[in-house]
Amino acid sequence: MKRSHLGGIIVFVVLIAALYIHNVGYSNVQAMYQLETTGKAIVKMANGLTENHERYLTKEKQPQLLRERMEQKGWTFIQQNGAGYFFEKGGKQIIITAKRWNHFYVVYDLERGLVNLAD
Repeated sequence: MKRSHLGGIIVFVVLIAALYIHNVGYSNVQAMYQLETTGKAIVKMANGLTENHERYLTKEKQPQLLRERMEQKGWTFIQQNGAGYFFEKGGKQIIITAKRWNHFYVVYDLERGLVNLAD
């Protein structure tokens, strides 16, 4: 292969990677990398939907993980309604929304400061 072709391929790959990172967000790519390389089951994402919410990232293939993690933190599962999971602890209720994200991951959205789901 000629050097000019190899250089063109490298530039193309770098551009594709840059576009992916720009589309997904650098902090989200960091969370995906942490999830894939550390053996952690849930990692906190940098940005929530609003300043009153926080987000966590996990692999899609772990559907019972949220309920198990919340039970470990002392919360009782009440019900699931669509993408919303309802939990209760000490008279307080919390709703955690699970959304499929990027084909291989699930994002949990919840009110800031109530529970830390990360490993």
